[in-house]
Amino acid sequence: MAKIQIYGKTYSLKSSYDQVSMEEVAAYVDAKMRELAAALSKTSSADLAVLAALNIAQELIELQKQNDVNDKSHEEKIGRMIEALENEIQTIER
Repeated sequence: MAKIQIYGKTYSLKSSYDQVSMEEVAAYVDAKMRELAAALSKTSSADLAVLAALNIAQELIELQKQNDVNDKSHEEKIGRMIEALENEIQTIER
């Protein structure tokens, strides 16, 4: 169980993800909340948490869309390479 701190409050969490540590995630969320707090004075921590969650969700969705575009581009390149290889094989077989 990891003890993390976000915006001055300590949480005890258990994570099933191995690739990213909870400390790293907590530091990211904490940084987002502090960034918003600096820009939005007198905003409650609950509102900062919601705004941080919205910002992080937007980042995630943008990355997912970018990843989808990259995947499609890679698939198209692979398709062209396979077609070129098949053409070369046909040329060799003749």
